Amino acid sequence: HDGLLEQMYQNRVIFLLNMSCPVYCRFCFRKHKDSRNEKNPTPKEVMKAVDHVRSSPSIKEIVITGGDPFLNRKNMEATIDGLKEVDHVQTLRLATRSIAYYPDLFLEKEAEYLKYIKQKSLELNRIGKRIEVATHFIHPDEVSPESLDIISDLVKHGIAVYIQTPFLSDCNDTGPELVRLFSLLRGAGAELHYIYIPCSPIHGNSIYWKPLSDGIDIALHLRAHLSDRVIPRICTATPIGKMDWFSSGWAVEKVADQDYFVWIRTPYTPEYFKAFAPLANSLTNIRVNAEGTIDIQYMAKIGNDDYLVGNRPEKTAPVNPEALPEEVARLRTALTETDQTAGSVVDTGVDGVSRLHETRVNIHPRAGEAEFAYIAKDPRITDVRVTGEALDHLYEIQRIAKRLAAIPHVNALRVCSMKLATDPRAFTRARVNFLGEVNALSVVTPLRLEIETWFVLVSDLTPDHTVITRRLNSKGITIYANVPLLGGVNDNDTRIHDLAYTLRSTGIEFHHLYVAGLPVQISWNAAHPIDSYDVVDIATKVRREGSGREIPRYIIATPLGEVDYGLTSTMIRKGDAVDVELRCYDQAYYTSLAPGFQFPEGTAISETGHPVVPMPGLIKTNDFVVS
Repeated sequence: HDGLLEQMYQNRVIFLLNMSCPVYCRFCFRKHKDSRNEKNPTPKEVMKAVDHVRSSPSIKEIVITGGDPFLNRKNMEATIDGLKEVDHVQTLRLATRSIAYYPDLFLEKEAEYLKYIKQKSLELNRIGKRIEVATHFIHPDEVSPESLDIISDLVKHGIAVYIQTPFLSDCNDTGPELVRLFSLLRGAGAELHYIYIPCSPIHGNSIYWKPLSDGIDIALHLRAHLSDRVIPRICTATPIGKMDWFSSGWAVEKVADQDYFVWIRTPYTPEYFKAFAPLANSLTNIRVNAEGTIDIQYMAKIGNDDYLVGNRPEKTAPVNPEALPEEVARLRTALTETDQTAGSVVDTGVDGVSRLHETRVNIHPRAGEAEFAYIAKDPRITDVRVTGEALDHLYEIQRIAKRLAAIPHVNALRVCSMKLATDPRAFTRARVNFLGEVNALSVVTPLRLEIETWFVLVSDLTPDHTVITRRLNSKGITIYANVPLLGGVNDNDTRIHDLAYTLRSTGIEFHHLYVAGLPVQISWNAAHPIDSYDVVDIATKVRREGSGREIPRYIIATPLGEVDYGLTSTMIRKGDAVDVELRCYDQAYYTSLAPGFQFPEGTAISETGHPVVPMPGLIKTNDFVVS
């Protein structure tokens, strides 16, 4: 920490450009900046911080915050113009609360400030850099037509807007209000990034504190009742960096003789801090565990002691042999030819509709009246996914979009394109413009267009992907990638980290890393199983060495729906096999989708009433709950 400059991670730093804010949130962990009358930095001091970044080639991203940095135009201009000239800087992340509480800052004077940000974004895009905007919303009551309009305007011009939400007692600590909040923001074009649990343990906000287990359990409601494209990561910001629950970190045990502290396993190591923050290793509230990562004391109550899971044992499973190039080629072909997420969890009664989730259906490009009637009658459906190659069905997609525009509860049209992965040049300017016309980001009855594609290895990505992604982003179209974990192909931490970094650099969102359960995984991983231990290693490396914006959701696919690895599921070791308990679903959930629903043969029911299904291609070599 040095004046306006803070660094907690090797690859990114924070610039504190302004100490005041248009709103004083009681839970804000920087509220002391203004209340202690700290002076704003000067443009000269900003340039000194820029010089530090210039001399630190490992820094790729800058988080520009305060206070609210948009309230200090001179410093904002000095920062953007200065960092634009630093070759290794890739992303500027501008943080603001003003979208919710001071929208006139952006909209006054004929939206002059918005025009400035959009112009700077264009300048940065021309040299391979990007601007993103980060903002906080905590409750649906904060959402106004003006704030949604600002978000849509930014996204339409290729500027990603992502949302972070602190988890606050008696404010947003039940599922329905978060579902409502995130659905509103998603329709405008926003991405949902984090729920922070608990809110920062600082003076004056104890009324907002909730036990860690309450925040973890909110994931169960969100997974069951919210679109997979809107589910934020459940994250805790420890004093040495963030961790994601039950993938890159967990609660180990209570701190002896301290009721309000727990030991949290983090993904960070002493070696990680040596290069830029060696003093971190001298903290008195840390310890190095047997696997070599740092546990840190964190001020919070655990709530449910079942979430104190202890230390991870050593790995004992063998490593899969390296797949041959021709085998990898066949797997890529399988991804191209077979829809990996097409199965219906219930019988819809309509041949052309697969119900993937409470909020999500699959339909064919030739969908007709029966399909649209099914969608229209269920207000829980927010996402419609169209199967088949999008470029082969552009006019059908346009027709579907027009029909869905008349169904107010649907706010996302998701189309699939393997050509985007294998032949990005097939997305000509004419086709990009056509899809841009289909995309309908708006305040009233929005219908955003998203493109789904699939990758296996970092070598799948080319400079053409960057060019096409930027063209689509400039139309407000989000591209998201799913990746299947395949034994001997990409089932190690380095390969997934490299892929995550390159997807981020390309502008493609890394959506799901599928651990198990997809058709391609069931056939391949039977002989090349994924060790659950490796999933934690992957999550640990991606969190430690990557940007928080690179991190995927770690997902297990089942015939009864998708679950989060470790967070909304429990793995049950049965000899050489693994069963998975789907902790976010129960009989009532499926019956609400199809009144006559019966669990398929081979499904067991846990003591807590959740379905338990076998998971082929996944092994578990210890009894540790996370891996």
